[in-house]
Amino acid sequence: MAGNTASGIITKGVGGAYTVKTCDSPPRFFTCKARGVFRNRKIMPLIGDRVEITIADEKTATIHEIKPRDNELRRPPAANISQVIITVATTRPPFNPGLLDRLLVMVEHEQIPVVICVNKIDLEPRRENPPLQKNFEIYEGAGYRVVYASATGEIGLEELRRVMAGKVNLFAGPSGVGKSSLINALAPGMRLETGELSTKIGRGKHTTRHTEIFPLGETDADGYCFDTPGFTSLDITHIEKPELALLFREFRPFTGECKFKNCAHINETECAVKAQIGDAIHPARYESYVNLCTKS
Repeated sequence: MAGNTASGIITKGVGGAYTVKTCDSPPRFFTCKARGVFRNRKIMPLIGDRVEITIADEKTATIHEIKPRDNELRRPPAANISQVIITVATTRPPFNPGLLDRLLVMVEHEQIPVVICVNKIDLEPRRENPPLQKNFEIYEGAGYRVVYASATGEIGLEELRRVMAGKVNLFAGPSGVGKSSLINALAPGMRLETGELSTKIGRGKHTTRHTEIFPLGETDADGYCFDTPGFTSLDITHIEKPELALLFREFRPFTGECKFKNCAHINETECAVKAQIGDAIHPARYESYVNLCTKS
């Protein structure tokens, strides 16, 4: 076996050791190190990378090739994603629209399809909280699919399964919103570690410490998902300011209709984007755009 090669995908990485699942039937699993040439080229293997490995023995191998990526995210670091499930909570931790908008900008920048999952809906039913319902109607109005769910209350799970079927899905969102709980509910055999919120700061504790891919069922048709560490902040400084308006999808039909070609849609007159505030563009989303422009 030593010296043989195989194709596979990186499903887990911890401390420079990568788990590669081969494309064989049945698949084999190897613990791999990456060749030093990747480090010299400043290429970091990512979970989801399609790779070629050189087999040393029945358990270990070396990654000698990383195939071209369809896409990649910086945070959480992952590659070749079919769809991002941005997960937020209605409460515990409180909904943070600014963080959601930053996540949407990041995913739109990579041109990856995205769904918003609102978890813990049983704790704060939207019909009993009109302001909360309006929060998410803003995103539905912007063209995003929003799935309302509860991992513990088993609400919305069938809809999530339909949305995720046949895709490589990445759950992303702040700590404590219940990403691992949702994955456990969707694929009970996973038994991922879950945690409670910090009572001191009201944020989630980081129960997921690394990114890993899990199957959602017994066949590829069921789909796969990444479980990723949560976070409380997000850096999008690699995105240039002129790009930001195009990453708000409800702005796009109007960005080419402004009087000035390089319109930033903030201080300029005869701006087609600003003319849509309160109509096609919700004021809260426009305010979020201005905040991102001034802070990035």
